[in-house]
Amino acid sequence: MDTKPLSYTPPPFPSLYWPFPVSGTQVQYLYDAYSMWEFTLYWTLICVVGVHLAAAGYACVIQYRNWKIIWVAPVVYTLIGGIEALIAGNVVGGL
Repeated sequence: MDTKPLSYTPPPFPSLYWPFPVSGTQVQYLYDAYSMWEFTLYWTLICVVGVHLAAAGYACVIQYRNWKIIWVAPVVYTLIGGIEALIAGNVVGGL
């Protein structure tokens, strides 16, 4: 197991790798478990809630005639997606 460098600070969110040619380091690493868990949890929340919001948007477009009740879909989808992401992010990030 590699030990973290003495001058280690966790890289800023959102990325560990910057693919475009720029000056400076392009690849950064996570060495401590808390940073790994936090990074995984945030990205899982962003991706899963984003997919649920896209599905809710599609449902709203399809059911635009029921505008009095369809506004509930994004709220419910976001809540369900957030709960799923919290569970999945904690399980995967904690491994």
